[in-house]
Amino acid sequence: MSGDLRLTYVESGKQLDSWSASVSGAAGSRMLSLSGSSDLGSDMGWKIVDPVTSMVLGSGRTSAGGNMALPETLMPDATKDYDLYVWGQEDGSATVGLTNRATEPVKATITGWKVQVPPSYGIEVTGVTSGGLKAYKIGDYADTVFDHTGALGSVKLTTPAGLVSALLAAAGVAGGVGVDAGNPIGWVGSHWLGYPTSPLSDDVTSAFSLYAGSLQLFAQALAGDTGSLGPVAGSLPAGTFSSLSTVVLPVSGPGLYLVVDDSQASGGSLPIIVGTRVFNPALDGGDGRMVDFADAGVKGKPRLGRASLKTSVLDVSKRVLNDAGMDGFDLGSQVEYEIALQVPDLSSFASLPYSSYVFALSDVADAGLTLPAASSVRVLMDVPSPDTDVTGTPGLMVSVSGQTVSVDGLKALFAGDNGSSGTTNKAGVPVGSLIRIRYAAVLNTGASLSAPGGGGLHPNVNTATLTRSRVAGVSPGWDDAGPGVESKSATAHAYVFGLDLVKVDKDDVSRKLGGAGFEVTRDGQVLRFTRLSDGVYRLAVPGDTGVLSEVFSHTDGTLNILGVEARALSLGESVAPSGYFKVPAFMVEVLPVWNTDASEVTLASYRTHGTGLAFVSRDGRAVMVADPAHSLANLPYTGGVGILVLLVLATLFLVFAVRPYYQAHRAETTANILS
Repeated sequence: MSGDLRLTYVESGKQLDSWSASVSGAAGSRMLSLSGSSDLGSDMGWKIVDPVTSMVLGSGRTSAGGNMALPETLMPDATKDYDLYVWGQEDGSATVGLTNRATEPVKATITGWKVQVPPSYGIEVTGVTSGGLKAYKIGDYADTVFDHTGALGSVKLTTPAGLVSALLAAAGVAGGVGVDAGNPIGWVGSHWLGYPTSPLSDDVTSAFSLYAGSLQLFAQALAGDTGSLGPVAGSLPAGTFSSLSTVVLPVSGPGLYLVVDDSQASGGSLPIIVGTRVFNPALDGGDGRMVDFADAGVKGKPRLGRASLKTSVLDVSKRVLNDAGMDGFDLGSQVEYEIALQVPDLSSFASLPYSSYVFALSDVADAGLTLPAASSVRVLMDVPSPDTDVTGTPGLMVSVSGQTVSVDGLKALFAGDNGSSGTTNKAGVPVGSLIRIRYAAVLNTGASLSAPGGGGLHPNVNTATLTRSRVAGVSPGWDDAGPGVESKSATAHAYVFGLDLVKVDKDDVSRKLGGAGFEVTRDGQVLRFTRLSDGVYRLAVPGDTGVLSEVFSHTDGTLNILGVEARALSLGESVAPSGYFKVPAFMVEVLPVWNTDASEVTLASYRTHGTGLAFVSRDGRAVMVADPAHSLANLPYTGGVGILVLLVLATLFLVFAVRPYYQAHRAETTANILS
């Protein structure tokens, strides 16, 4: 062949910013029209591939001398979807070399001489960082199922070819046991990614953890060797998140991604694992065809296509450890807290005497939380090994007074007295090492309660405040705590919920019904309550007397059940109001919706199932329970009395039906005798 032999190489990380394609011309002279822009300029390249044989049927480029004619003779089937690959291209030359540079290709199809552009996939990223982001695809989607509303019902997560060994090794580093050797990312998804199985799996909250959890360890293991993860599947340059921003990170297609911040070592974001939303072609056009699970955000289920940058500089952070289902707590339950502090860099404190250096923590709890004894508070470090208990370190003092946990002398863990050189970092305790304080508090009867449907979200708040020395002005993001010191706080929220029910007449919902009794169960166990007033009951806690296994509605029909976590409760009506039938057993569930980092509930709502006689009120603040009255319109309903009344009525109908027949028969007999 005459002319130049040109080789075209993909340059990792280079992306198409925008592009469009169409087919023009009549049969025998059809041309591909192509335009766009990329990291390599405005020139583009393309190829057509037969999806069955994987053979390249034709190729070209938009630059001068490039071929744009379609291989029509090799594309005879107008109903077939021929794969079209498009990329940004920078041509080589005889001077610099005939190798062409190319971006990552994108895929479309040509069917019936029309270009079918697939949906664009992206991850909405929010946060602040000085670094740039790169995305690596670590999981494929398969076997997608949509529910009747068009939302995502289920999707299978599979491991891409070539990544099995790398993902399996990273899962082992993160502590995974019994990982599926054939599909390690599927195993990670079901155990660590926040999509709980029933019963709940190992670590379903680590998707939201700012600094710990198996998923974060897995992500860090992968981020340490991105070369084993294949080409970059999407990127955003440094400076994109120089201030708090929300920007879409374009990625190569549907699936699960690892997002890596190239400035993590200098305080950037920890690596993040997040899945894209799923394209539903049956829905109307636009973004509405990109769907998530219907219950995304509920009970800790992560939202697809969204990620928050998670800083690895953890001056002070706090979280609840034992709410794996993200459904809050019962009254009387223990709430396990963890406060994380980062060992600071003391290189600027050479002139400050050790005795003057301050690094102390104060943690204040709401009155609804009963704090433990000081002896139950543990202090841990990740050096020299993970979870090293350093509570007994000389100079470290833990005290509990009223609603405050105080940890003084934390500097003894990482700071040393170097005499004339002032305060310095101890050898063997690297800057950035984590100090973690753990303890459990009990939700007492004074705890704040939250109600669905706009009834009010009232978390039980703990606020941890770190006070530390400073040598100059107040650090960004910190508060002035007085001469030479600054402070920073972090909060954690523990939720307890209540249910509001209203008993009404099925045929006249304005008529409220008192005196209805219910047995409340959860997971097959009967719950016990303490009566606070007519129609108001609180979940019983240790030490309560007069504990009841039945609750009754007030004369105004209201029934308030207080002090429960947001899990499904089964209510069976044990006593119906006079003149009414019992309703069948039904379930009421409180559904909390958490914010992006799962630190706070932003909304709560009810869901009922089991019978149409229990339904959510129009304002969403109560569950209406409608009893059918004893009437012909409501017979039979649930058996028992209803069937008895029906039998009585049937007997009366039979009596009235037989009497005229008997009279007629007697008259006929008399007539026969007379004749």
